Amino acid sequence: MDRMEVSMNEWALTQGMVGYKRILESYGVNVPTTHDGFTITKEQLEVLPDAFFDYFLKKYSVANRHEQVLKSWHSRWKNGEEKYKSNLNKRLKDIETKVDKYFKEYEFGWNVIDNVEHYRSEKTYKEETDEWLDDIIAGIHTKEIDEKLTCNAFKAIYFQPYFGQVSFLNVVHNSKNVEEQKALFEKDFIQPVIDEWNLLYAIDENELNTVHQLLQNSEHKSLAVLKRPFKKLSTDEMKQYINEEILKCSLTDFRLGLFSFEESVFSPLALSLKNALNSTWNSEGNNFFPISALAKLLLFCAPAGATISNGKSVFVQFDGSFDQIYQTNEHYSTESDDNISFDEVIFDLVTEQKLRADMLIKNYLIVEYESDYQAKKTLLDYMILTPNLIHLFEKHNKLFGYLFYKNRIAFIKYLLKNIDTKVFIFETLRDKVKNNYSPLEVMFMTILRHYNEFYLKEGVNYMDPEKQQKYIWVLYKSAENVRNKIGLKKAQGIAYRLLNSVQAGNRNTFMDTVMRIYISNDLEMPSLLLEALHENNMDFETIANAWISGLISKPNEEGEVKNG
Repeated sequence: MDRMEVSMNEWALTQGMVGYKRILESYGVNVPTTHDGFTITKEQLEVLPDAFFDYFLKKYSVANRHEQVLKSWHSRWKNGEEKYKSNLNKRLKDIETKVDKYFKEYEFGWNVIDNVEHYRSEKTYKEETDEWLDDIIAGIHTKEIDEKLTCNAFKAIYFQPYFGQVSFLNVVHNSKNVEEQKALFEKDFIQPVIDEWNLLYAIDENELNTVHQLLQNSEHKSLAVLKRPFKKLSTDEMKQYINEEILKCSLTDFRLGLFSFEESVFSPLALSLKNALNSTWNSEGNNFFPISALAKLLLFCAPAGATISNGKSVFVQFDGSFDQIYQTNEHYSTESDDNISFDEVIFDLVTEQKLRADMLIKNYLIVEYESDYQAKKTLLDYMILTPNLIHLFEKHNKLFGYLFYKNRIAFIKYLLKNIDTKVFIFETLRDKVKNNYSPLEVMFMTILRHYNEFYLKEGVNYMDPEKQQKYIWVLYKSAENVRNKIGLKKAQGIAYRLLNSVQAGNRNTFMDTVMRIYISNDLEMPSLLLEALHENNMDFETIANAWISGLISKPNEEGEVKNG
């Protein structure tokens, strides 16, 4: 047995499959795909240790990251921004400490340490600091230093939260060089796959001596459970024993499920056997959600299959072929993907040309998660990008640009979780009233919510966006005229009372207050406000939020956005 087809399963496995293919493809090794997966070969497994470390060492190069930051801060210090010198000193001290720990006995290590000490001792800029910094950067780009520091960094930051300290991730191995850590990875993750394949092949080919020899020599501890029962069995009896007594892999079609899907395999979704006793097979506490060595290896590749956004892993899955899912997630695989914000991921997904042909008939599952292995804690969100939301994001992306960054991401997540954004809009509007901030972004939230509500009820092809937006701006402008008449301070007091009626869903109180304001100030009330009672075209919250926003608006604010 020298190859196996693997099909997509739960999103964690699919993410691992994307990571596996991404790692090998970046190393120049083709992974042939099927409609719902790909084919894994022994040739791929043989080069995987080199490809695996090559991928992460290049992607998360500590030297590259230090160079970018150091040059930027040095330039600003050089141009007179003194505060950046303390930042430079702290970063250089961290570099010095790590280089001193591993490379103080080497000349290239001492050169880095010496230049750091010279640089940090200078309180004011002079030309020599340029040379010292260049020498420091050149020094940390030394292969030995960059590989060591990068390896320890990606293990701690991207792997330990999801796998604990298994195999080469254990901190006791941090002093080992990359080749030694590759050997550990091969021993713990790749050799068990090959041993399982070789065992089944020997049994299928009736090579009895090979079976016993393999069981005797294998370091695959889980295979040891077969030594005693196989001792006096023929190969045909071994096949029968495997079929009747051995659990199958729960994630692939493989006949052996000798590992458990526990914390050390994929911490975000798994429990320890100790804490999952009632879920183990026959409640014996020995096996929980059995998986094969191959499934374990693929799950270990999962960090390469995710997009990192603000420290969280993001993965997209939908009802499509493996190639489609791979290309969708591959779109974000850049060397700086940890700088991609969540809203960029969403808008890039919507505008990705390869998805346009069928984007209005698919639902996209967006998984965002972060895990703390030590605290045994995972924060995981399942979000659905539905056809109506795809239409909203694609057609009205300009309006999202008027929302402040944090509010934009929170607003988008409300939409993806199918939670009515009226709660978030209300909280934001109350904050604007309390702190005397411009409410303009609330208007754009209100318009976007109105569009989304319309699409949910009527479909994406039955609305004139410009006409609907104009209705909302009429309410805003009318309330703005009221503010001009009564003054901002009085308007804010009225806004508080109106917000309370909106929160309570009390339309009559809201309308009574608004009508009294128009009458007492001899102003004409727009007929659109009656929609607050009847809700024929706009719901109460849309009308109320638009009107209150206008009531507390600031003079000379930007107005209506055309074709938004």
